[in-house]
Amino acid sequence: MVQPMMPMDVEGTAETVLSNRKKYKHIGKMVDGGAAVAIIFRTVPGEPQNCLVVGPKFLEINYQDIFMKALESHEGQSAFELGHHLIKSRFSDGVEILQYLHLNNFIKKMPTDKIMVTMGTGNVGEILLSDLNEMIAKQKGITIEELSLLDQPKTETRKDAGQTKTSKSKK
Repeated sequence: MVQPMMPMDVEGTAETVLSNRKKYKHIGKMVDGGAAVAIIFRTVPGEPQNCLVVGPKFLEINYQDIFMKALESHEGQSAFELGHHLIKSRFSDGVEILQYLHLNNFIKKMPTDKIMVTMGTGNVGEILLSDLNEMIAKQKGITIEELSLLDQPKTETRKDAGQTKTSKSKK
């Protein structure tokens, strides 16, 4: 999965070395067994106790590299849900990433209390996804059920031209 970037200067305290590592959103590991996962959606609509994850190691190596670049990209890291970025991302052969993951059964539904969010820095700062979801919902003043509705790409039809356009909702 994602390995934290090692700083070139290994001199100094453990805190200095740790602070120089790059931290990534949307990554975690299974509580049972520690298998690395990418968190595609933190919650499932109507099922706030579940999330959708992918085990990138199961992808073919070229797809795995491009998937990780999408996850690590500025757009991937700034997305509230990684899945919203993957909707518009493609592999080098033009295949849409999220659609490919879905159609080929790489996306797995898991209970949020079985996923440990790691932020890419090892054991420091780990938190259960269920606890993180509670914190985010409380901070935003919404319920956990409403998390799946945040920052969704929406399609709307313009009456004048009858065309659809995609826009992002913000909360």
